[in-house]
Amino acid sequence: TLSSSDSETLVKTSPGLDSISLSEIDKAAVLTLIREEIISKEIEANEWKRKYEESRLEVIEMRKIVNEYEKTVAQMIEDEQQKNIGSQKSVHQITLERDQALADLNSVERSLSDLFRRYENMKTVLEGFKKNEEVLKKCAQDYLTRVRQEEQRYQTLKIHAEEKLDKANEEIAQVRSKANAESVALNASLRKEQMKAESLERALEQKNQEIEELSKICDELIAKLGTTD
Repeated sequence: TLSSSDSETLVKTSPGLDSISLSEIDKAAVLTLIREEIISKEIEANEWKRKYEESRLEVIEMRKIVNEYEKTVAQMIEDEQQKNIGSQKSVHQITLERDQALADLNSVERSLSDLFRRYENMKTVLEGFKKNEEVLKKCAQDYLTRVRQEEQRYQTLKIHAEEKLDKANEEIAQVRSKANAESVALNASLRKEQMKAESLERALEQKNQEIEELSKICDELIAKLGTTD
């Protein structure tokens, strides 16, 4: 095939091209070479155009993926926050249970105080009934044991709720960190594809210019060949 510079050299350096009459076979051969070169350049340009279109579609698809990914990450963060809200509700419930336990404790203490008051009255009046004293002491001990159990249960629930809150916060932080890292990677890929598309577009423009220049050379050769007839 003939390049643009080769075609110009053929025109400029052919001895006496303007004065020497070429045969029909020579003319046909030259025109055939030029047509083949033009066809080759057009095929090459179409191939560049196809690659450019593919890259452009890839960029569009990449944008869609980035948008969908950002929506997914936002939904994940919202879900984690909802879980966190649920944990806060659990803490509120535990607080209510603690308040109820404290209320029960106060009630038990009042009952215990009343019980001891009655016990003292009974002890004064019924000194002889020593067995009742042991029964009352056992009842008081049972109440104290119950109070300690309720306090221990509250502490256990409080620790469990705090652990769940800490875990939820860690998961949210991990999701955000992962989302930021993947977003940076996707944006880098998107930029790379955009640069590739721009490069292909410039190459396509260059090929079109080469075809235009080659077409001009062809027109000049045809004009000169026509003048030699």
